[in-house]
Amino acid sequence: MMRYVGVVSVIIAGIFIFTLSGCGISKEKYETLLDEKVALEEKASVLVKAKDALKNEYDNLLKEKMDLATKLETVANEKNALKGEYDKLLDEKIVVKAAYDKLLAEKKKQ
Repeated sequence: MMRYVGVVSVIIAGIFIFTLSGCGISKEKYETLLDEKVALEEKASVLVKAKDALKNEYDNLLKEKMDLATKLETVANEKNALKGEYDKLLDEKIVVKAAYDKLLAEKKKQ
């Protein structure tokens, strides 16, 4: 049991000495790494802002696309309505032409 207490004491002393030595990282290296971390965080912030700007632009383009699709559908519906009117007028013209031809034929018989 005493032997274990001695081993544990040596381990604790080693950990204490290791902690006091600053974990083996120099202050210069720590500051360099810290500066790199700050620079990377700034770059990440810029990239996030750029991503947000691109998302806004994408959303605007998507809205514009949907507006254009709605306008296209409206124009297609109007075209179909005008085609229906044209077909109706063409049918009426054919009926009137047939009636006119019939009247001409009757006039020639008289």
